Amino acid sequence: MNLSLDLSFGDDYALDAQAVRLAAGFDRLADLRDRMVREFPALSDLESQDVQETLMLRLRDSVRKRERLWLMSMDEKERAEWEQWLSPDVLRELGPRQIVRGKEVIPIGVAPVDLMDFLVERKTPRDIEFLRGALHGVDGLVLSTRVYNELMGLGIPVVQRTRFTRLMTNPKFLAYLVVLIYSALRVLPVTFIKEFEGSLVMLWAIDLITAIPYTWGVLTMVTAARFRMRVFGMVVTIVTFMAPYVYFGLHGRHYPAHVILIIVALILATFALEGFKIWLDRRNANRLRFKRS
Repeated sequence: MNLSLDLSFGDDYALDAQAVRLAAGFDRLADLRDRMVREFPALSDLESQDVQETLMLRLRDSVRKRERLWLMSMDEKERAEWEQWLSPDVLRELGPRQIVRGKEVIPIGVAPVDLMDFLVERKTPRDIEFLRGALHGVDGLVLSTRVYNELMGLGIPVVQRTRFTRLMTNPKFLAYLVVLIYSALRVLPVTFIKEFEGSLVMLWAIDLITAIPYTWGVLTMVTAARFRMRVFGMVVTIVTFMAPYVYFGLHGRHYPAHVILIIVALILATFALEGFKIWLDRRNANRLRFKRS
């Protein structure tokens, strides 16, 4: 059964989970989904018009669908040909050399956003022609700010959007905005608890000040390469998460039972959510690591 949280791409390969995460541009593997990865054989004869048009269509479709990664298997000849077109930095090794269907290959990842960034920076006539063929008329909301501005400067027509609209549809910005709004509003129910004797302004400030470090701590705890950094991230997470509750507990007394129960439920729900995400991180890493052919 292929549940929506399962990863089924790359079944034929043994992949480095962290290499996949970095190539796709995610903070954590739990955010990776099958629909974000397009898997196809590496194309050869990249100089031909037919292959270029095929790549244009694939890039156009990937951009519209907000796909984060192309997964291709390449032998040495195919990889050398792709490196003649693109910088080796754009071609990410996603796993070791391995035998797939009787052929020795390397799984290679190309992030569409990296491909576009590279082409708009190099800006050869061939690059501009490729970008024009792939991206003319696309919605500016599905492009990075840099690519959007470069395409406009090159005279390639795209659907124009205001900076505010682009900002309010940026997933990373929205994620941090949600954390800040939640932190800002969390103090409101406390105004109805007469047993609280502390400062609402101080509690509100603690909520806001700890919001971003808490998010950083969670990401560091699960993605940092060094054990010391993961431990430090865990400490930051616990301290910033508990700070508002500690202040609330120290500046009040004789709280009703239902208030205590709500606080306990909030704490347990947060730990349960983060525990689920950590489990999903590890599960996705294990599914990518082993060939299932």
